[in-house]
Amino acid sequence: MQTKLAGLLLAHAPLAALVANRIQWDTLPQGSAQPSIVMYVISGVTDYTMQGASGYVQTRVQFDCRGTTAASARAVAEAVEARLSGFHGEFGGYKFQGCFAQGQRTRFDKDTATSWFTDSRDFTIHWAPA
Repeated sequence: MQTKLAGLLLAHAPLAALVANRIQWDTLPQGSAQPSIVMYVISGVTDYTMQGASGYVQTRVQFDCRGTTAASARAVAEAVEARLSGFHGEFGGYKFQGCFAQGQRTRFDKDTATSWFTDSRDFTIHWAPA
């Protein structure tokens, strides 16, 4: 699901125009250009029946939308929200049964050489293989 979710985001032209292909899971390569998105699985719950896993999964994903300004980070976060909020449909062999916004927060980070703004959005993603 992780690679398909990244592909679903990149298939959205307004978001791709902002981040190009700079969407990664868990970490960004050092020195990556901005704006960008780093995604994290916060939790995942697999549905079971008496016969075993049903194939349906509910996953909470955090999208850290980063930019050199607060406005650029917010623009990326708003494009993520425009693409995912309420989305349902098939993509890349997966059936996304519903994507729902669950939270938002912002922050500013700085290390010795660079600084960046982050607008984080959390979504619960209901999905199953198609």
